[in-house]
Amino acid sequence: MRKHRLFLAGLCLALLGILVIPAIGQDVGPGEGAPVIKPNFGGDIATLNPILAQDGPSNDIINLIYPKFLEVSVDTALITPGAAGSLVTDWEISDDGLVYTFKLRDDWFWTDGTQVTSADIQYVWDAIQDNELQYNGNLQDLKDKVVSVESPDPQTVVITFRVAACNAVDTAANIIPVPSHVFRELYGDNYAAMNESDANLNPTVSAGRFSFLNFRPGEQVTLVANQGYPDPVGGAVYPEGFIDRVVTDQTVQVEQFLAGELTYMPVPQGRQAELQERVDAGEFQGYATERFNIRFVGLNTADPNNPQPGLDEDGNPIDQGLHPLFGDVRVRQALNYGVDFDALNEGVYFGTGVPTPTHSGAANWVDISGIEPYPFDQEKARALLEEAGWVDTDGDGIRECRGCLYAQEVDPNFEGEPLAFELLTNAGNVSQEALGNVLVDLWGEIGFDVSFAPIDFNVLVDTFTGQQFDAVMIFWGFGFPEDPDGIRVTFGPENDLPGSGFNAVSYNNPRLNELLDTALTLPGCDRAEREVLYQEAYQLLRDEVPWLWLGGGTGLVVAQPNVQNFERRETHSLPNLWNVENWIIVP
Repeated sequence: MRKHRLFLAGLCLALLGILVIPAIGQDVGPGEGAPVIKPNFGGDIATLNPILAQDGPSNDIINLIYPKFLEVSVDTALITPGAAGSLVTDWEISDDGLVYTFKLRDDWFWTDGTQVTSADIQYVWDAIQDNELQYNGNLQDLKDKVVSVESPDPQTVVITFRVAACNAVDTAANIIPVPSHVFRELYGDNYAAMNESDANLNPTVSAGRFSFLNFRPGEQVTLVANQGYPDPVGGAVYPEGFIDRVVTDQTVQVEQFLAGELTYMPVPQGRQAELQERVDAGEFQGYATERFNIRFVGLNTADPNNPQPGLDEDGNPIDQGLHPLFGDVRVRQALNYGVDFDALNEGVYFGTGVPTPTHSGAANWVDISGIEPYPFDQEKARALLEEAGWVDTDGDGIRECRGCLYAQEVDPNFEGEPLAFELLTNAGNVSQEALGNVLVDLWGEIGFDVSFAPIDFNVLVDTFTGQQFDAVMIFWGFGFPEDPDGIRVTFGPENDLPGSGFNAVSYNNPRLNELLDTALTLPGCDRAEREVLYQEAYQLLRDEVPWLWLGGGTGLVVAQPNVQNFERRETHSLPNLWNVENWIIVP
């Protein structure tokens, strides 16, 4: 045991000091390959507690250090019993479709030698019963749909759902097991104590491909190989470790990659043509992809000065107040008509742009081809604003409230106020900042006065979930396989929870709720019938504009030429890193 600790200490020192990939032999054994170094333009992680994590940088690391309750088969792109990397080996469903009994494997262990068991699932469920705990939006969705989680023995988890849902397995997949023996020692039954715990950024026990070593704010997260991971592609974890380096300037990212300081990276749109040429010339490895995170502007429909949950304890709607501008759907629609996607494609996406008319990604089984993006129509936008009571009476180019909805229904003293709002985004992302500036100009042409402010990513996430904003421009990543009922996570009133829920724009449409409920519980779960219901839901979101979807650009992922086994899998939840434990980096 002492020998193992000494080896690990030496490895830690090597990873702490690494700047340049060391020379190693061609015959690389487990844990002997150079570490994978990945850039992170989102900024620092916020937490490595899976129960709390809401941001992309945090979840990127969590996916590498924690086990999965359920996983997607790399062959079928579906959640499958016994899929590699899944704790669940099989499940049974009761005749009424309400009770799922999951059987767990017995060969998975936390890094302290404790077996991963049903207790580690049970703890997550018990924790989210504490309403003071700031758990993430996916777990809120789980809580809304599940009656109980039970663990009758170490290898059995029984989940009882409120209704016989067609996506019950997708819902269960939101659970990420945590080391319950460690969490109970830290927090006992005081689950809310984990909200501000120092342990959130220093997990001592994990069970994924890698284990946590350290976090240096503003610099990097460093992980080390976990040879105890039971399902490694290639039979072992070959990289010495994994470094998630904070490089919030995308230009700097590219220069670091070209200098050999990064193992792989998604390429910013503005540099894709250049890097593709170099891939074609054999200088680097690379893969093109149409699976991208969409960009959106979330438009707060409620009073940003008084955030309220969407529903009370009895499930009744709570008055949200009105946002002075975006409480009126006509103003939201005017913004959409004011977006020139051709200008975005030229100035931001560099010709790689793909418009997205509604809340759907490339992996969705629902066909949304019949839903049209908003056309660029400034006259239509101006007419909607006039109709909504926003008029430029003094000729300065900025409209003022002249009988607008907010002045009529909330505050008559608002009469005469300008059509002005603040647009926030994450700082350091060159294309996001360029996109914001293009939007400011476009919306200025139809009478808006937009204050654009790039801010720290984690502050942006807190501001968004805290619901104290006008408009937030950020990325949204869909789960895989994409579940169309995910609409509920972002637009269902049950997920309108200041500080934690993803329905941060406080949108609530009874028809949308009805469509989602019907599609979720349709007897027989006929996919064609469900598709029609979801298509109406997607069309409704397109028309109502709680988010303004800005689409995204087709992607290019590149890796250094000395990375063996670099292969992108579109059929996996981690397409870039599905086999990262099998990467061998040689000189």
